[in-house]
Amino acid sequence: MACSSLVADYGSEEEAEFEAPTTVLARVVDTSPEVVGLVSGRPEEVAVGTMVRNLPAAAVRAPVLGPAHPHRRGGVGSAEVAAIEEWSFHEQYHTFQSYGYALSASGGTEVVGTEEGLSRAVEAGEATITTMSPPRKPKRRRPVVEEDVGEESVHGVWAPEALAPEGPSESRRAEIAEALASERAKSSRREYDQNEDFDRRDERKLSHLLPPRHDRNTRAVVARSEFHGDREVDYQGRSWFEAPPGLRHRVGDEHDCFIPKKCIHTFTGHSKGVQAVRLLPGTGHLALSASMDGTCKIWDLYGDRRARRTYSGHAEAVRDANFSRDGSRFASTGFDRFVRVWDTETGACLNTLAPNRKMCFCVDFYPRDDHVLLAGASDNRIYQWDLRAAVHDDDDKGGGDAKIVQEYNHHLQPVNSVTFIDDDARFVSTSDDKKIFIWEYNIPVPMKYISEPHMNAVPVVEVHPSTQFWCGQSLDNQIVTYQARDKMKQLRKKNFRGHLCSGYAIGLAFSPNGRFLASGDAEGRVFVWDFKSTRSLRKWHAHDAACVGVQWHPIEPSWLVTCGWDGLIKLWD
Repeated sequence: MACSSLVADYGSEEEAEFEAPTTVLARVVDTSPEVVGLVSGRPEEVAVGTMVRNLPAAAVRAPVLGPAHPHRRGGVGSAEVAAIEEWSFHEQYHTFQSYGYALSASGGTEVVGTEEGLSRAVEAGEATITTMSPPRKPKRRRPVVEEDVGEESVHGVWAPEALAPEGPSESRRAEIAEALASERAKSSRREYDQNEDFDRRDERKLSHLLPPRHDRNTRAVVARSEFHGDREVDYQGRSWFEAPPGLRHRVGDEHDCFIPKKCIHTFTGHSKGVQAVRLLPGTGHLALSASMDGTCKIWDLYGDRRARRTYSGHAEAVRDANFSRDGSRFASTGFDRFVRVWDTETGACLNTLAPNRKMCFCVDFYPRDDHVLLAGASDNRIYQWDLRAAVHDDDDKGGGDAKIVQEYNHHLQPVNSVTFIDDDARFVSTSDDKKIFIWEYNIPVPMKYISEPHMNAVPVVEVHPSTQFWCGQSLDNQIVTYQARDKMKQLRKKNFRGHLCSGYAIGLAFSPNGRFLASGDAEGRVFVWDFKSTRSLRKWHAHDAACVGVQWHPIEPSWLVTCGWDGLIKLWD
């Protein structure tokens, strides 16, 4: 059939009625979805292209009829696409699945469904699943039991014993009374301390990282020590604590220093990582180690190189430890929130300190007086104890068995280090707040405030042997240098880089002549720089975990002691 004849059959647009073509194609190609394609008798919704209700199956499955396409060979006329609203379809579908009824596909308000569904439709007013409110379960109320509690004018505000409900048995009442008496006895030992209620406020940002807080009944573990040698004195009556005879006259002598080349001994004995290592002041023949297994040990560097004594006095890991000026005693602080002062030779615990139930991150003796101890705590303060002052019940400040005589309170976050400078007349404190304060000893107001936008936290500080400078381990993977006298400004050209220390409290150490600076590394390496030129001279792998402690021997020219989180202490030469 020619295209002209097909055009003639259509007629003009001005005709009121549409006349169907007289010729029907024998071949019908259906390329559209099953929609109603009849030109007459179709619902009004099909004319606009969208249906809002379900259609009968006969109308949906009706064949697609229409004239041939004028510009397509063998094709049929275009069919108008119609669709049901997806939301309306799902609404009726889920209503039928849930309640057994739905609106009829023929339109109108007729409802179809099961017998039970039709009865539900009448009860629900033919509401759909989106308009129907879910059924509510009735609340169960406890039956009201009327009890005879007596009369207030006769028995008072309390019910008489005869009318009171039956309580626990005699044995249970005896147990409760005994427990209450024990609690009263414990609480009566100390008066109420309002700081106990402020612990959560002071440590609100670090409470998840710190050990459990103390209450008024918390007690430290029993302190004990064990000697590992055969005898504490030799045949001449000399104590194991004394230095070998050949070392005494060499104390204070200036000598050249050299970079160590190999490990000459490995000290084993700690079951967990070693957090800090310190050498005995002056001679350096003994080494003190603080470990995460809760113990401190003294090691012999010149004799058989074994552990001499073990000090057990912390329930958790030991964070820091430091000798006094003459080495006769040392202080240790642990994550059990206690600070212990020990007698190095006898192993006796001299003092147990609890700074207002706070965690101390660093501890150090005042160099001019071994009876004065300073510690930086988690409540942003620095506590100063006088170990000679006895504590009485009326002046207890939570310091343990020594009195807190001074508090330095200007930091905004926990204090990481306390280091004395300027002939021990001043000290430097660093904190997580990225600030550095210079304090006059015993004056609780900082004399210098160092804070810059580019600064990072400095967890470890070490003084140069000349006492003219001090270096800090900055958490941006470099070591910064400041003057220790006069203006105390930063020397921006004297920075040491190359190691990885971010996130770790890595120790520093100067050689006795001040020429070399050594530092550990988060990857277990040891770095040595030239202090004058800041040039890296040598680095080597020392530990399988982070190397957090480094100490240069005060007498031997090339001895270096390192410790790491692998639980080992190594001596390098």
